[in-house]
Amino acid sequence: MDIDKIEELTELTRQWFIDRDITQGDIFKQTLKLFEEMGELCAGYAKQKEQLTKDSIGDCAVVVVGLAMMIELDPIEIMTTPPETKNIDIKDCFEMMIDNASEFQFSRKLQFKVNAKFNLSRIAVYLKLIAHKLGYDFVDCFELAYNEIKDRKGRWVEGSFVKEEDLENEPD
Repeated sequence: MDIDKIEELTELTRQWFIDRDITQGDIFKQTLKLFEEMGELCAGYAKQKEQLTKDSIGDCAVVVVGLAMMIELDPIEIMTTPPETKNIDIKDCFEMMIDNASEFQFSRKLQFKVNAKFNLSRIAVYLKLIAHKLGYDFVDCFELAYNEIKDRKGRWVEGSFVKEEDLENEPD
């Protein structure tokens, strides 16, 4: 796994969040965004849709970077946490990723920063393991997602960033 490339993509994503002033958003809504992206990842895997699965792995990584920033953690430290083992079943990877996201929501709400850091790091680890188990390169998935958002524009709507193409469907 190319740690330098993960650091570079994390920094580019971090800057994207800063440029759009998303680091001051609603943490609850950003956490819901993580669950939304994880749902798409689960759907992609369940339906054996490779492109959706790869895109969703990257989208989850992007959201994790934003969440780390919102609770004032170093996103590079979160995203470069290495997997301790690759000897884990893919089903367990999905279960543990979902468990850690749920625990993040709870620990974030209670402001247990050490626990929140652990949970975000574990989510990143399980995303890497899922990519590996499926024969994908995590860096490619992360880069795919970054390239999709890098030129994206939008605005805040009730505490959430809404991309420009979705604004036409939103009431003013």
